Amino acid sequence: MAKGDVLGAMACPLCGTVSDVNEDKAGRPLLFCRHGCRLQLFTRNELQADGMRRKLTPAAANPSPAAPTPAPEKSKSFFESITGIPA
Repeated sequence: MAKGDVLGAMACPLCGTVSDVNEDKAGRPLLFCRHGCRLQLFTRNELQADGMRRKLTPAAANPSPAAPTPAPEKSKSFFESITGIPA
């Protein structure tokens, strides 16, 4: 595999949005939550990389979805609920 290839998909541990897991320049998995919270999740050693590989759904078994899973809607703040103006 070349660097940057999609290894599979995994739910973001912070917001739960399903995101692609790519391969970084060292050949280890890298998750960047593009559709949700923008979390970057990477590993520093092979033990961590193996643990992340066990949690992802392989790319061959995961056809690319037509539309990304939307992030859960943020609840309105008190100010926004009263005035309708985003805070």
